[in-house]
Amino acid sequence: MITTVVGSFPKVAEAGFGTTIISAISRWQRKELPDAGLERVFQDITKAVMAEYEKAGLDLLADAQIRWEDLVTPLAKQLDGFEINGLERWCDNNVYYRRPILRKAPARRGPILAEEYRAAKACTSKPMKAVLPGPYTFVQMCEDRYYKNPARFMRKIAELLRDEAAALVEAGAPLVQFDEPALGFGKPPLKGVLEALAIATKGLKVPTALYLYFGHLNGLLSPLQKAPVDLIGVDVVSDPKAMGAVTKTRWTKQLALGCVDARNTKLESVTELHALFDVVTKRVPSDRLSVNPSCGLEFLPYEQAVQKVNRLVEAVQTYKRG
Repeated sequence: MITTVVGSFPKVAEAGFGTTIISAISRWQRKELPDAGLERVFQDITKAVMAEYEKAGLDLLADAQIRWEDLVTPLAKQLDGFEINGLERWCDNNVYYRRPILRKAPARRGPILAEEYRAAKACTSKPMKAVLPGPYTFVQMCEDRYYKNPARFMRKIAELLRDEAAALVEAGAPLVQFDEPALGFGKPPLKGVLEALAIATKGLKVPTALYLYFGHLNGLLSPLQKAPVDLIGVDVVSDPKAMGAVTKTRWTKQLALGCVDARNTKLESVTELHALFDVVTKRVPSDRLSVNPSCGLEFLPYEQAVQKVNRLVEAVQTYKRG
């Protein structure tokens, strides 16, 4: 059983580091902090989060997305064809992101996240996966004024994501994770989603993962066993019916169980996590199982996020000894 995280970690870190990303960005915007100073803040907090992960004993890390405003902006603002517009609500959360608008055919000028990945990887001796938005969620979070055709737009974004994923693999990523929270809302065009994922993962020489969180599964788990990925991440916290769906699905993929609530400060007990493991391991062998928070940890205060990671690892380590 592997312990990991979904991606993001809280950007507010005053308790541990005497500063915050938010205050540093504000100073930078007021020209009170130079570019190099802001970059040092990013690097220092990323390094500190990697140290927290290592101290906790996580098996597979992610880079904490300290520089990320949201799931799509880090890519969209570096691609030709997009402008970043007004605020929109992010899924069903009380946070907002700036919606990218596609004005012309999108194009990638070169690697976008590889340097950032390498900088974070240099802070740890543990393996660290790469995290990208999935093509369906990317398209859903944007406004298309060029193609005016969601299927064409999604296929093109999938091509660009594949190129970015390949650059991250070249940078050393042992696994590439595609986040698709938008699949939990409405009725996604599953055939088109699977086609786009096939494009995004084509030719990658490392395992790939598809992560679902927020929203509801709406019968998706069984058809997603056909997805061209090696692992599927499922949030069993947000959707009360998710655990039932997990146990009823005939799993051909590895499973990443999102079992620690990343949107609630209440700390789960080891006993209740063991109870979940008991249920799931009857369907998925422990050597094909990962466990992680339900989604990114950015919604929590820093100290609570650290506690959640520690509790997750504690539960797995004591379960292994059981």
